[in-house]
Formats: sequence, structure tokens, C-alpha cells
Amino acid sequence: MLQSELEKKMTTQAHQTAYVQRCRFAREGATTYLGHLDLMTVFERAARRAELPILYSQGYNPRPMMVFALPLGVGIESTCDYLDISLECPYDAGDFAKEMNAALPEGLRILSAKSIPEPKDSIMSLVTTASYRFEAKGIRPALLKAMEKDALIVTKMAKGKAKDTDIRPLLLAVKSEQDEDADVVEIITLAGSANNARPDLILQSLKQYCGLDAEIAENARVVRTGLYAGNYPDTTPIEDCPVRSWSDS
Repeated sequence: MLQSELEKKMTTQAHQTAYVQRCRFAREGATTYLGHLDLMTVFERAARRAELPILYSQGYNPRPMMVFALPLGVGIESTCDYLDISLECPYDAGDFAKEMNAALPEGLRILSAKSIPEPKDSIMSLVTTASYRFEAKGIRPALLKAMEKDALIVTKMAKGKAKDTDIRPLLLAVKSEQDEDADVVEIITLAGSANNARPDLILQSLKQYCGLDAEIAENARVVRTGLYAGNYPDTTPIEDCPVRSWSDS
């Protein structure tokens, strides 16, 4: 077979039916320092160790069909993140979570899983809003001060170039608690591919505009506590979003 014919055959493969497990997982400890590509590798290897029928893409470089809702920055913990894993055949969601957890390293744990129809919309496209908890000395008053600002111009790197960005429109609300702790605060932000309030940029703004000590900001604990779809305040946790399947179209 000629090379051109082989290439054409590889790009016209029949559609593979995917049996998707939508997972909610937590991440803590040493695993927070894994980069996103390394995290994908960890999940892939866990699925292989568990001998799960993971579905791979077609072509010259097959990859496991896994999609994360919104990749985490290095050093950020999570109590509620999401991942779609495609399998070759139907699988019980409870067994899937149990078998994956037995193969995952300490610090990564699937909290729940459910079988969903093959989704027409990528889980990444659903995310509009996130919630984060910050823990550091004096973090709550600093963040409340930031919410009173008209603008919070910070510098971020984009495609190797420094770019000034106003992140104030990305900060939606500070969650209130009965016993407010000056050293703990939870904030709701815009999130996703278009508008995403990165925790490191939030901390940068608190140093720059709100008097938060640089060393305290550097050592702040950050935990992502949720990802949501919809327009704030009318949002829905990703796990509860209705699924538009290919069979519906």
C-alpha cells in the first residue's frame, strides 16, 4: 500500500462507540505537583494496571480518550474535579471507581463515577465557573479589599510574552460563613477556556493591591472546591449537567 493511501486510511477510520465514565476526583499531597501531562499519564497507567477496557484514539499515535474538565495549576489541591474516561464497552460505575482507586497513587482518589451516553459536548466546554478556598494569614480581609477595587491589573505570560490583564471582572463573589476566619476565604470565579481566574494571578493581585505579604502569598494553600456550568448565580455542578449525546442529534 502506498504511503498516501495508508495515510488516507488512517484518517478515515470508522467512528468508535465510547462508553463514558464521568468521574469526580480529589487531588492532594505530592500529586498536586504533577503537571497536567503527567497527571494524564498517571490516570492512564492506573487504568491499565486495573485492566480496564480503556478506549484509545485511532491513527499513528493512539492516546487514551480522557478529557479533564479544567486542568489544575501545579501545587493546587482539589476536592472536586472532573474527568471523562472513554471505555470500549459498558462498565458498572461503582466497579470502575473501586478498581481505579485501587490502582491510583496516594493523593489521587475518584470520589464518584457515573456512566453517561457518549457526550456531544466536551466536558471542557461545560465549565463556566469555579470555586476556590484560600488559606493564608490575613487572606480574607485582603480578598474582600480586592473585591472593592474597580480593576486589578496583573501581568501574566501568554505565548512567551508578558501581558497586562484586568482580573477583577473574573472575580464573582466571596462566600460568607457564620464564623468568618481571617485566614480562610472561599471565592467564586469565572473559569474555562475563554475567561479563567487563575489562583496564582489572584494571589499576585493581593500582593500588589491589597497589602498581602509576598511570603504569605507564596505559601498560601489553594484548594479548588468545585466546577460548574451555567451563568452565575444560576450554576450547576458539572456532575449534574444534562448530557447531550450523539444519538440525540
